[in-house]
Amino acid sequence: MVGSQDKTVAEPRWHANFVLWPIYALLALAVLAALLPRQALQPLDWIGYAVCHRIPSHSIFIANTQLPVCARDTGMFVGALIGIVSFAVVQRKRYTQFPRFPYVLAPALFFMMWAFDGFNSYMQLLRGTVFLYPSANWLRLVTGAFMGVSLSSFVVPLFNSAVWRPELAAGEPSVRSWRDLLRLAAVAAAIIAIVLWQPDFLYGPIALISALGVVTLLVVVNSLLVVLLMKREGRYERWSQLIFPLAAGLFFALTEIMVIDIARATLTRRLGLPY
Repeated sequence: MVGSQDKTVAEPRWHANFVLWPIYALLALAVLAALLPRQALQPLDWIGYAVCHRIPSHSIFIANTQLPVCARDTGMFVGALIGIVSFAVVQRKRYTQFPRFPYVLAPALFFMMWAFDGFNSYMQLLRGTVFLYPSANWLRLVTGAFMGVSLSSFVVPLFNSAVWRPELAAGEPSVRSWRDLLRLAAVAAAIIAIVLWQPDFLYGPIALISALGVVTLLVVVNSLLVVLLMKREGRYERWSQLIFPLAAGLFFALTEIMVIDIARATLTRRLGLPY
């Protein structure tokens, strides 16, 4: 009985330390990116080139250097990655349900804002004149950041429901209260404030995290496809068992980025496209 009680006390302490590793890893990578010369971060542009138009007028420059993806995608991919990390650290459970009514209304609103502003921005670019209202990078960043954190509230339960054994997962929604929504909104607001601050030393960390957001989402999608093809959905108990699906997902993600980069560069040269 005593041994059982000791184990019960020790497990939460171990778990609390373990789930903080994503924050430690991100902080270490951010510091490294801040110290590296800009030339060493050039591969991040190749990641952005595969998923974003990278139009200079629609992108944010820090220290006179264009970020790997445009303003909207910077907000979205950074928001998605930080949102996923926040779920892992704050909730510490394998939630498998999407946000439910009425909490799903906020992500739906953020999506509509993102889509509407994207449409307005595209029409302005196409027409060469203001469409419904003047498009601006700060607005692209805002709608992208809120879209990104909203996306994380769906990616997390989708991944959890696909890989973990049902008895080990929490059959609850990822967003269960207005407090959860405020946490996601605070994450988006912090991202917006930091990116718009634009100090030179933050170019590396912001560029790295936005590129990691791209890779993370691709890895999640590819890993889930691998799990489905292997017919192993709902059978995993520990992260160590997911090494192969995640490694395969990373391989396919990097391959996809390389293929798209080559295809885009080839078409750009042959057709004389500007981007």
